[in-house]
Amino acid sequence: MQKQEAVAARLTLLANSICRKCLMSEACDGIPMCGDIKLLKEAAKLQENH
Repeated sequence: MQKQEAVAARLTLLANSICRKCLMSEACDGIPMCGDIKLLKEAAKLQENH
């Protein structure tokens, strides 16, 4: 269980780090990379729930 929580935390940190560095943060939905970030966040939530 702790390993899954650690993975979830790292995925969340990665997603947040990428978002902070993005110059297009106000146009999130129109950028393909943002879909990848949303996928990372969803994966983190799934890890937390298992």
